[in-house]
Amino acid sequence: MVDLLGRAGYLDEAWDFIQTMPLKPDASMWGAFLGSCRIHRNLEYAEIAAKQLYELEPRNSANYVVMMSLYVDDDAEGEKLLLSHTEKLAITYGLMKRRSSSSAPIRVIKNTRTCSDCHTAAKFISIARGCEILLKDGIRFHHFKAGKCSCNDYW
Repeated sequence: MVDLLGRAGYLDEAWDFIQTMPLKPDASMWGAFLGSCRIHRNLEYAEIAAKQLYELEPRNSANYVVMMSLYVDDDAEGEKLLLSHTEKLAITYGLMKRRSSSSAPIRVIKNTRTCSDCHTAAKFISIARGCEILLKDGIRFHHFKAGKCSCNDYW
């Protein structure tokens, strides 16, 4: 029902349905709502759905990608995201361009220090996608594999 209402553009009604239903919403319901928010470019509801999905499915990189695309589309948030979290954007681009059978690591090089948010995201992405990520920042070389970083979270 959430998917039906949301895709038709009735995001307020879908939100009301989620709030008034007797059962606790699960990841598939929040995912449907987030997808509808992406289609209709509703950042406010999307952030609510994403927060729930991050708690329910912290290793599902698709949720992060949907939010990233919404932020990039939103001028103010997109500029902030692109200026401060380029590692996530580069890793996401690497995942999109990567062949499913490829075992080659995703390589990212930047000249400034990696923030803790991007460092944590790279660890989660390496678990969720089963890939290796090589990240060279202004201070260190990071090798993410199976949720662990070569720096032992000290950088």
